[in-house]
Amino acid sequence: MRVPSRRAQRLQGNPGFTLVEVLVSVTILTIVLAMVFTAFMHTRKIALRHQLDMDIMQHARIGLNEMARTIRMIGYGRDIRKGQAALIEVAPFQIIFTANLDEQLAPADREAALPPGASLPLYDATTYVTPMQNYTTGAETYRWTLDTNGDGIVDHLDTNDNPEEKNTPQNLHDMVLIREVNGKADGQVTTGIRGPYDAYGEPTFLPPLFQYWLLEPDHSFSLLGDTNEDGQLTGDERYFRSITSQVVLRKIRRIRITVTAESDRPDPLNRAEYRSIQISSEVTLRNMEHK
Repeated sequence: MRVPSRRAQRLQGNPGFTLVEVLVSVTILTIVLAMVFTAFMHTRKIALRHQLDMDIMQHARIGLNEMARTIRMIGYGRDIRKGQAALIEVAPFQIIFTANLDEQLAPADREAALPPGASLPLYDATTYVTPMQNYTTGAETYRWTLDTNGDGIVDHLDTNDNPEEKNTPQNLHDMVLIREVNGKADGQVTTGIRGPYDAYGEPTFLPPLFQYWLLEPDHSFSLLGDTNEDGQLTGDERYFRSITSQVVLRKIRRIRITVTAESDRPDPLNRAEYRSIQISSEVTLRNMEHK
């Protein structure tokens, strides 16, 4: 009689995995792999969101810093003797002012003052015409605006009307911040900025790009457009009319600049929303004391 070897005995006593055990093992492995993949995708989306936040912060910071730099110099080097105005217009999403900011450049590269009779589009779609006066100090006229189509109104027609905006077709609502010198655009400063209306013409009720504080005769400050006098602009107050009256403009002493920037792609963790950031800075005007 043949006696089975110990190895054969072990094999007979341990026939291997059953089909049920294999299926259970495969199921568990699939669940583990799915969890790992889900965690990986979530981590990747968090990284993409972080990248979007950095991009929009950069756009917002570029616009804010450049506006603050020039607005701080409102009225500097203007022709006071001949009555050149420091401020020409203030509005929620546009400001026009004079300042001599290029005096450090070579004479051939400097901008002269706007000639008599030159025109600029105002925020209410009317036109400002420079006085029939030759200003001699060389102070340029600056216009910060979201009015990229040049019709004098910041509205839904200023969305998706620039090559930079058309290159980001996923977000239809962002605008381009531009700076004009003496009526000519000297470059689009930054993209991805939200304005008073979205691409469908609906109000956004965002804080204005510019808010203005006026110095009153009793040395207190009042906020332009603050009809309920609560010290802030809310709701329809954020759509206050533009001001061109020198009686009012000469009283402005402080301007708050608020930039709302939005991502060009949806939030990776919430595809129905865009990432948004809002930063502000207040600027004190140092050259408004001369009338």
